[in-house]
Formats: sequence, C-alpha cells, structure tokens
Amino acid sequence: TDLIGRDFIMDEEAAENQAVEEPLLPDASLKTDSDVFEIEPYQELFISAKLKQLSINVLRFAIFVDAVAGTIEQPNYPIMVLPGAHADSFPSTAPFDFAAATYFVPMAALLGVSISSLVIGGASDKYGRKPMMLLCLYGTVAGCILKYLFRGNFWTYNAFNFLNGLFSASVPVGLAYAGDVNESKREKDAEIGLLVGISMLGAAGGGIIAILMEKQGLFAPLLVGAGVTAVAAILNTFYLIEPRDIVASREAEQQREGDTSGVENDDDDGGLPVPEVMNKKVFGLIILGALGDNIGSSGLMPLCLSPLAFNAFYTDLQAAGKPIIMSEIAYKWISVLVALMVVPGTIVSPRVFNRLGLAGGCVLGNIITGITTIILLYVAMVKPPSTGTFGIFVALLYACYPFTVISQLSTGPMLEATSPPDKRGFSQGCNITVMNFGAALSPFVLGVISDNLGTPVAIWICVAISFLSAFANVPLMWVDGCNVPKKPVPMERRPLLGEDEEVVQKILKGEWVDTEILDQVNEERFLKGRPYLFVRPRPYEDEKHELDLLRKRTKSDFLYHQRKTREYLCMLNERSSDDLATLCNQYNLSMRPTNEDEVESINSDVGKWFISYLKDNGYAPHMDSTLIKEQIMLAFPHVSDGGDVTPESIEENLLRTERVFTRAIEMEGMDEDASQLNFKGVLKYAQSAILQSAKA
Repeated sequence: TDLIGRDFIMDEEAAENQAVEEPLLPDASLKTDSDVFEIEPYQELFISAKLKQLSINVLRFAIFVDAVAGTIEQPNYPIMVLPGAHADSFPSTAPFDFAAATYFVPMAALLGVSISSLVIGGASDKYGRKPMMLLCLYGTVAGCILKYLFRGNFWTYNAFNFLNGLFSASVPVGLAYAGDVNESKREKDAEIGLLVGISMLGAAGGGIIAILMEKQGLFAPLLVGAGVTAVAAILNTFYLIEPRDIVASREAEQQREGDTSGVENDDDDGGLPVPEVMNKKVFGLIILGALGDNIGSSGLMPLCLSPLAFNAFYTDLQAAGKPIIMSEIAYKWISVLVALMVVPGTIVSPRVFNRLGLAGGCVLGNIITGITTIILLYVAMVKPPSTGTFGIFVALLYACYPFTVISQLSTGPMLEATSPPDKRGFSQGCNITVMNFGAALSPFVLGVISDNLGTPVAIWICVAISFLSAFANVPLMWVDGCNVPKKPVPMERRPLLGEDEEVVQKILKGEWVDTEILDQVNEERFLKGRPYLFVRPRPYEDEKHELDLLRKRTKSDFLYHQRKTREYLCMLNERSSDDLATLCNQYNLSMRPTNEDEVESINSDVGKWFISYLKDNGYAPHMDSTLIKEQIMLAFPHVSDGGDVTPESIEENLLRTERVFTRAIEMEGMDEDASQLNFKGVLKYAQSAILQSAKA
C-alpha cells in the first residue's frame, strides 16, 4: 500500500499471529484540533523550556526580594541602637552596649531563619516546594508590617523581628527546587550558585533602599520590603510550578533493580548515581564546615568593618575631636556595596570548582578569608589613621571579598550532590539553618568579646576558626560529587547514544510522511495487536526538489505530534498500574521488528539520504564529521535507552521526546498565535509596512 508516495514494509504473516486485544487508546479520528489535553503541571515544566524558565525566574525574584526585605534595615542598625543619634532611634537598648545591641538586632531575625530553614526546608520535601515558598513570602509581608507597627521599643521590635525570621526560608526551598528541575550536575551547581548569589545581591539591594530612604526615617523601608515581597508572592502564586524529579526517580528505580545503564553521562557528570540514603558522615562534615565558614567569615564581615573600621575611622576620631575620615553615609555605602562583590565571586567560583572540586574550592575560600582578615586587621590598626590607610582598607576589602565567598557558594552544590532527592529540602534547610545560626550568634558573641577584650581578640578568634574550617573540609576532597570533577570526554569521542534509533524514530514521527496519516495507520495496527509499519525513505535525488514543501509542513506536523503526546500523557495520568503494564507490553510488541535485516536496510537508506542532503547543501562530511556529530547530538538529545518501554520509564520517555519537539516549536515561534498583537507581532507588522513603503 502506498498512502502518500512512500513504501510501507509490512509483515502480514506475523501480524495475523498477534492476539487481538481490547482497544487501549482512544480513536484518533474522533479528536479534532480544538481538543485540549490537560497534562500535569510538572509534566509541562519538564517539557517546555519557556515554562521552566518562567517558573525559575519568579523563584529567583522571590529569593531576591526575600533577601531585600530581610536586610532592608541593616545599614540603619548602628544608628537605630544608638539612643539620640536619630529621631527614630530606640530610646534604650539596655542591658546591651553599642556593639552587642548592634548585633542583637540581626541575631533575632537570623535565629528565626535558622529554625524556619530546618522546619520549612524539610516540610517542602513532604508538602511541596511551592506551598512552602508561598508560606515564606506571605509570612514575610506580614512580618515587615508588624515590625513597622512595633518600632518604638527595642524589645518588641526584636520580638517581631524573630517572628519574621520564622518565615524566611525561601533560600533552602529554592535550592531544593533547583535540584528538582535541573537534570545534570553542571546545571544544578550553576543554578544553586546563582540562587545563593542572588540572595547575597538581595542583601545589597535592601541596604541601598535603606540608604536612599534615609530622610523618610529608619523604619520606612520596611513598608517597601512588604510591598515588593507581596509582588513576588503574587507572581509565585500564579507562575511557580510544583516540580517533580522524574529523572532521579527513574534512576533510583534502576539502581534498586541493579541496572545502571540508564544513568546519564552526557552532561559531564561523570555518571554519578543518585544517592538513595544520606551519608551522615559526609553530611556532618559539610555542615560542620559551613558552620565554621560562617563564624570565621564574621571576622571579615562585619567585625573588620564594624566595629574595627567604624571605630578607627569614625567614633575614635570624633571622640578625640579630630576630623572624621569615614562618615556615617560612607559606612553605609561601603557595607552595602561590598555585597555586590559576590558577582565576581559567582563568576570565578565555577572555574575554581572545575579545577579544585567543590571541597577544594571551599578549602581555598576559607584560607583566603583568614589571610584577608589578618591583613585588614593590621591596616586598620595603623596609627595614626589616615585617608591613605582608609583607602587601602576599602580597596583590599573589595578586592579580596569575591574570593572569600567561594567557600559559601560550594556548600549548596555539595549537599545537592550527596543528598537523595527526597532529602534535598531537609539538607539545604540544615545548611541554611547552620549558616544563619552561626551568622546570628557569632557577631553577637564576638561583639560582647569586642566590648570586653577588644576587637582584635575577637577577629583573631575568627581567623583561627577560618583555618580550622578549611582543615575540616579537606576529607571531602575525596568524596564523589565534592572532589575534582572528571575531565569531560571530548565531543568527538562520545558515543552517539541510540543514533540509529533516533533517526528511525524521527522518520516515524513525521519527517518523510504526513505525521497524522502515519500515526492513524499505526494506531489502528496497534489496536489490533499488529506490528507497526516501517517507512522506507525515497532516495534524496527523488525528493530534493520537494524540500521546501517539507519545510512548510513542519509546523502542522510538529504541533500535531505535540497534541498527540499530551493526549498520551493525560491517558497515563488516568490509568491504573495494571492497565499501564498492559499498554507497555502491547506497545513493545508492536515495536518489535520481525525482520531485522529490513530494519538495517532502512537505517542505511536514511543515512545515505542524510549524507546526500549535507553534501547538496554546502557541508563537507568528510572534513567536518566531528562538528556534524555534535550538531546531530544537539538536535537529537538522548530520550531513551532504546529498549522495551516499562511502566516506570514510559512517562519519562514521552516527556523527553516531547521536550525535543516543544523546544523546536518554541524556538521557531510555532507556538505563537499570529492573531495576537504582541511585541514581536508589532515588529513584524512594522517591518512589513516599511518594506511596502520602500517598494512604493
């Protein structure tokens, strides 16, 4: 039978011997283009790059504004706790002196964050990432408003500051989300590092708002924090999609069955398996190192800046009746803008991690932190203080700070690499809890030490802890996922995963025959328990003049394939496990060829067609074979192992296949409604009008 100018190879004898079963698929002929198949949101998230990017973007914005709201008062702390310094300053901070009171205010919030990170981070593993993220955002809105209303008393303000911290766990939830929606270790590490960097930048943004609103009062920025967090909460309510780690679930199933063939190794991951249980020893070392890192970093920020530099270049000179070198506003800008130095840190850290590994980068970061703190201590202690020593101090602080954050950026990816998927929220929550616990208590305790024993003593304690933290992370340099990553295999030496299989599947999905017609024919044979049809391509010379027509049919074919796959996914979501097993068995039976030689012949013809097309369109396969193989792998990424479909793998296979087509559809703009007046449409109309005018 020749339906559309192609030869169909059928084995009718084998087809007659197949058992006829009850129909498992809906009749495709009854479906129309107006039918809409609603699949699960996490499936949409896996398939569509646009939806994934939108979901990640609103998550990033949430983490940014949550950090803004949490630090929007930070530059005002020294003025806030100094009675009489400002009309809005607290009347009294008894029983604390200046240094202790300065650090008690952020400590109250950070203690709340320590608790919420552990509780809410772990709860996100059970109840979902999105509900916990929304809880954090709406809780922060309420917290900012309450702090503003009770700003008149030091202790009531800090009580609601602590309450606000109990809802500030967006970072651990976000880090767990990054592990869920990204597949390769490289993508996970990059997104986790970016989220940590965004959080640090948010801290700088909050400080900038506080400085710009100085005339409006010390507490007015809290209302801005409530407003921007409310916007983030609304955006995440509508656009954040609850994820599901399909790949990790599939790989864990394979490992339990003793099958590691499905573990991907096409993203430079080194084929690392997904952890099934938490390695408590490794987990403890990472958390211990994070705690030491944060306590040690307190010597650099804030102790070196306040009280060390604040006293040396401001209060001491003011008390002695000498001209001050660093004004209040200068102190605020220095403390805020230093957080921007995290941007160079995020740029440098991936290169460090590639050379030294995550643990090696953490060790290096702690060592640099200790050395930098020592240098800044001696610069600030030079007598008498001058504008020259002040300039050197600020320059060294800004130049070295990017390297000190490398250690903080490594903790999240190390926990991601060593934690099972169902413990990601818990492990990242523990990380943030320990970090904030250290950041909460250490400045306060160190502030008390500074008031009683002197600031240099407190700073030397931090230096010692930084070096001890570096030593604690050394054993992690031999742990998989934390050690030096394996060198990626060059693209020209990588195997083309299922290359022939992918080419054949591409043909069956519509490159050479009308997709809808071929799909209907094969679906009918599937319902009758017969093997699928094999499509033999015509020689390239017979079709080279029809390529323009083929290109025009691409949109309708791709959109039809997208609609059918969504129909199958909806069907999978509604079927029981027994029905799904029967469906998989029947599909495998229809896919199994009865003549392997015929299959190899068709594959060979496809290869000849492709080479002829390349040569006829300006490519030189004999000269650019490596580039051509790389382009093939980019166009046809790995979607399955080519074996039988199982109830555990059918969903992932469908999602991976559909994602390839959806990316092409989105990239070429096939998903855009030409009737809608959007920005791109306006540009197209404008371009058309200009061309018409030029012709006229």
